[in-house]
Amino acid sequence: MRRTTAAAGESAALAEEFEKWLGDPELATNSVSFRRGLELDELDELPADGIDQVRAFGFSRYFVPESLGGELRTTEDILMLTRVLARRDMNVAVSESTQVWTMLAWIAGDAEQRAKTAATQLRGGMVPCLAYSENGHGADLAGNEFTAVPDAGQYVLTGEKWPINRGRTSTHVVVLGTTGDADTPAKRQQSLFLVDREQIVSGTVAGVPRVPTYGLRGCDISGVAFDHVRVDASARLGAEGEGLELALRGLLVTRTFCTGLSLGTGDTMLRTVGGFLAGRQLYGGPAGDIPYVTESLAGAYLSLLVAECESLVAMRGLHLYTEEFSIWGNLAKVQAARLVDTSAKVLARALGARYFMRAPEHAGMFQKMLRDGAVVSVFDGSEPVCLDSIALQLLAMAKAHTQPRDEDWSTLYDLRAPLPAFDPARVSVFGRGRDATFASLPALIARLAGTAATDGCPESRLAALRESAEELRRDLDALYERAGEIRRSPAARTPQPSETAKTTSPRLIRVAEELCSLHAKVAALGIWLYNRDHLDAFFADGTWLAAALAREEIHRYDAGDLDPVAARQLLDRMTAQRDGNELFSLRTVRLADPGTPQAGGDTGPAVA
Repeated sequence: MRRTTAAAGESAALAEEFEKWLGDPELATNSVSFRRGLELDELDELPADGIDQVRAFGFSRYFVPESLGGELRTTEDILMLTRVLARRDMNVAVSESTQVWTMLAWIAGDAEQRAKTAATQLRGGMVPCLAYSENGHGADLAGNEFTAVPDAGQYVLTGEKWPINRGRTSTHVVVLGTTGDADTPAKRQQSLFLVDREQIVSGTVAGVPRVPTYGLRGCDISGVAFDHVRVDASARLGAEGEGLELALRGLLVTRTFCTGLSLGTGDTMLRTVGGFLAGRQLYGGPAGDIPYVTESLAGAYLSLLVAECESLVAMRGLHLYTEEFSIWGNLAKVQAARLVDTSAKVLARALGARYFMRAPEHAGMFQKMLRDGAVVSVFDGSEPVCLDSIALQLLAMAKAHTQPRDEDWSTLYDLRAPLPAFDPARVSVFGRGRDATFASLPALIARLAGTAATDGCPESRLAALRESAEELRRDLDALYERAGEIRRSPAARTPQPSETAKTTSPRLIRVAEELCSLHAKVAALGIWLYNRDHLDAFFADGTWLAAALAREEIHRYDAGDLDPVAARQLLDRMTAQRDGNELFSLRTVRLADPGTPQAGGDTGPAVA
């Protein structure tokens, strides 16, 4: 199915179209329904009917650039499709999100490889998996033992990759293999291959048994084993020895896309808890009116809005500042996941005993989303891996920070501004410390200084926002200075007795964590400044932004942090969106109407 609406270029319209196609997740007979997801989760079963429904929509087309016949116009399309899917069932979302790994063909493939990959993906014949990690090495890709031996214009692939998503059920494998020898520099020893399992010359490719997991119980988390598999040299992506660099370039894109999974699970967890407590009577009134509950729900809603800001700005950055994602992709992934994961713990406390119940009702759905959503911080480079990457680039970031950039930041932040085509081939692992979001802060402060008060946003609130923005600048300067002091300290200069090559100071990791928090705050400020004249009154008056900037760490909040008036305003907005059947968002995105069956006339198996 391809978009035919007049608003074909708008990601919000695409999300609404996908919502209608999948139908109401409350309707048990829909393939991607809450009830169906819970049932299959109990069986540890891959949600095949749900995957079929998603494919029938043409989901994979949105991962293929328009220049190759696909529907990939803006990366926000992928974000919104992912949000819609993840809010229903992460097993389906994660199973089908492997379509993103064809991104490696757009990054490194030649014209023939790109055309062949696009044609296969567009006809629905591709289920790729990413085969990087190995049992003995985990995230240490440089230590992998999988071999790819050149031989007469072909390669012989041998080894096992585990654990990976879609290891057994994939049609194509994106795999890292060692092509160099002992004399080859470590960073140039591996090459990247896109292997069509139906096109191998000889040898065998077999699935490794599924791994039992606490979350994503319906996903094919397993492995894949190659036994002297001979493939044509045309299966190699990029030059020989470029494998590690290409792998990292791809991960910088997919880490950014992971934010959509967090937004989707965050929406359902908040919707579940908010809806349950709104209808629950305690102490002579609605449970949602208890001040502690009000603040808990309001805080979680605020975190979701900030996560959306961080994600939207990152998606726009992929079009505009693609070469800067060696830092940006890590910042976005870490902070969006932290915002949602921290809120999940707060919501679990507010839900109380229902948090532990496995019954197939809304409370059971919260527990499922809690388990499934937690894996985002592990996907495509775990949180410690992402933070380590940021920490290693702090020196370059501090240097870039001293070089002001005089640019028009409106295209980055104004959600109405058209974007150039996304070109994944421009993604680089050498960003030289640049980050457009941080670089825009002086201009945002100047724009805020010239912002006039309105009836909804009085001068007193503007003054508070201006002070918060100046504090952001001071905090950013202080973090870079702190990073320099840590690097200059005697402890940092004195080698510690250790056999590991990973020696990043935990103090630098802490600086990286705080940078993630500041990054989300700057993103929220930019989104507000450039969109307050055309979004609704709730967005424009800035109460939500003031509350967000007041948090010491953007994802952490405790009882008593929120002003009661701000808490009530946030809760009222959340309630209005829930009752109005809208996505929890800064913009209006309509969800499937209650009782809507999925499109196509077919429904999933009857649920007992």
